[in-house]
This record gives sequence, C-alpha cells and structure tokens, in this order.
Amino acid sequence: MTDREAQDIDQRELERRLVHALARLVTRFSGAFGVPLADLVDLVQGAQLQVLRERGLTLGEIGRRMNVSERHTKRLLKQLRESFLDTEREYDLPVRIEFMLWAQPVSRARLKQVLQDEPAAIDAAVERLLADGRVVEDTSGRTPRLRPTTARQSLVRDTWMMRIGALNSFLGNLGDAVYGRFIDGTPDAFARTLNFLVRPEDVPALQRFFDEQLVPFATGLDEAAHERAA
Repeated sequence: MTDREAQDIDQRELERRLVHALARLVTRFSGAFGVPLADLVDLVQGAQLQVLRERGLTLGEIGRRMNVSERHTKRLLKQLRESFLDTEREYDLPVRIEFMLWAQPVSRARLKQVLQDEPAAIDAAVERLLADGRVVEDTSGRTPRLRPTTARQSLVRDTWMMRIGALNSFLGNLGDAVYGRFIDGTPDAFARTLNFLVRPEDVPALQRFFDEQLVPFATGLDEAAHERAA
C-alpha cells in the first residue's frame, strides 16, 4: 500500500492516533505502578524537554514550544538531570559509543565531535569500555583509534540500570521505525515481532540460532550498507 492509498484519515487525526497508540504503552505501566496523574504529566514534560534539548533548542525555545514558563522549564531540566540524565548517561553512553565503533574505528576526538555529551563523560565511558575489555585502543596509526574487541558483542548486562539502558535502546530503534513509517513516509522502515512459545529445553538452540545464523546475517547486511555509503 502506498502512502497515497493510505490517506483514509487527515494528518491531524493521524498524529493524534499515533500519539494515543504510543501513550497507551506508557499509561499501561503508570497505571500498574499507581503513578499519580500529576507525576505522569511531570515525567512526560521532562521527556519532551529531553527530546527538544537533544535537537539543540534553547530553554527559551523549549518553553515556547511546550507553552510553559522559563522558570518551569528550568525546574524540569534540574529534575531531569538529577533523576535521569546523570544516571542514564553512565549506562547508556558506553553502549552508544560501542555501537558507533561497530561501524568503524573512531578516535576519541572524533567521538567528542559527533556525540553531544560532555567530553569528561565521554572519556569516562571510554575508560569503562576499556576496563571491561569491550574495546581496545589501536595505537599503530598516527591517530589512536578505538575499536571493538570482536566484530559482534552481546550488550546484555544483568543489572536493573543496564536493563533500563537496553530498554531505551530497544524503544529508540522501535521509535525510529515508527517515525520512518508514519512521519518520513519510508515504506521499507519496519520492525517485526514474532510471538511464539519455546520449551525450556529449546532455549539453548534458539540462542545458538540467534548467535550463529541471525546475527552474522544481519551483520553482513550492515557491513554491505556501510561499504556502499563509504
């Protein structure tokens, strides 16, 4: 079905239905945890501020976009930093750096050019990756470059904060697919979910299939795409 054929509702209704569909997931968990509506509104405003800050907007521009005072915007930013950003950066930044290095080796200086995080935070994340043996620093060239220790890595870390970081990564990928399908009109943007039951004794076989067949196949596609873009 083309985008033209899909126009059975107008743009405004599409936007509202899309946000409503995504909001149902949020309210499913806020309801399960008994989060008061006022706290939920605060969390949503904080998330919106975070997204707008990542786009490079100033606090004044964010306040006008969100239709709130600059004082309220500063309060949200302080709350966001204290409750989420500082902790999330500690866990999410190493993962983002590792993903970047899968594409190609990168110098520390280049990381600081590309990433919007504080240079000190980037240095700390790199040192953590080096200490964990996730990456190595290749000093054979004129400029030292960081690269993964292997071509593929599992990013599973069994702590709650690591799980939240993995959830952020998963939802970010899903959000990219949703944005491509509904906003950018990219027909080949997709995310697929397979729901099926697995016996406990079959879990090792499923893990082997993922590690030995699916991941190498996907990695080959990714490498081919990077070679074409180079």
